Amino acid sequence: MTQADQDSLRNAFRMLAGGRMAALETVWQELARPLHGYAFALTGDAEEADDILSDVVAKLLRSGWRLRWVRRPKAYLFAAVRNATRDRAQRHARAEAAGPESYHGGAFRDPAEAVAIRAAVMGLPGEQREAVVLHLWGGLTFGEIGRTTGVSVATATSRYRYGLGKLRRALGESDDE
Repeated sequence: MTQADQDSLRNAFRMLAGGRMAALETVWQELARPLHGYAFALTGDAEEADDILSDVVAKLLRSGWRLRWVRRPKAYLFAAVRNATRDRAQRHARAEAAGPESYHGGAFRDPAEAVAIRAAVMGLPGEQREAVVLHLWGGLTFGEIGRTTGVSVATATSRYRYGLGKLRRALGESDDE
């Protein structure tokens, strides 16, 4: 990275600190690909890398005036990616350790049942898993799921239906029960 590029990033950070959101595009044009590559290298998952970058951008936008004092924006952002990756891994580990019984108030009497359900839920494609968890454990309606995930009610419903069918098959139940 040239000195001019570094100066451009420092200037963009100062502009962001002053509330000028258009400066985010300068930062993103310069660093989105290498940051995504780094997040992917840490996780091995492109979708997880996307989520990490979203977390980093959200943090960047919340940082406000503190960005004025960042001397090395590139290093700052790579550290932010590393920290976001670590934080997400810790959250995933806590959620996995808690298992589905924590989502449903400990309603599972048989620990083997809880393990089987957790494995089946985690085996669903992400969008279906999200719809199933939001409906069954979160108690959201399909309209609320649609608004939360940015899809139509029909899409939320079909994701739930397909996910529930896969769960039933994974748990050895028929789809018509």
